[in-house]
Amino acid sequence: MKRIRFWGVYLIGLTIIVLMIWDLLFSGHGYFVYHGEKQKLEKLSQEIEQLQAEKEVLKSQILRLREDPKTLEEVIHRELGYVYPDEYMLIMPGSGQESPVPQQQQQLEEEVKNHE
Repeated sequence: MKRIRFWGVYLIGLTIIVLMIWDLLFSGHGYFVYHGEKQKLEKLSQEIEQLQAEKEVLKSQILRLREDPKTLEEVIHRELGYVYPDEYMLIMPGSGQESPVPQQQQQLEEEVKNHE
């Protein structure tokens, strides 16, 4: 009888230990979930660092545009397609760049006719 009781207690104890290990590894708060969340956290931390660096670059560009008229003029010239009075803009078909706004295009055509 003592032997049966011993093995019964032993099996119950072993079952409890196995269930605890199972819960530790595979439950919703177990090791594998923790490991996956840790990897997500590292990835998000790297993304935050990258976005903060990009934010600093954009902030410095904004400050330059606000404080330096030459930089603003260069961006307007390059990005918006504005030309100086002594310049001509050639629009090549299929060049990959979008043509200027139709109103700007009419002004450019008038300037070209005036200079001819």
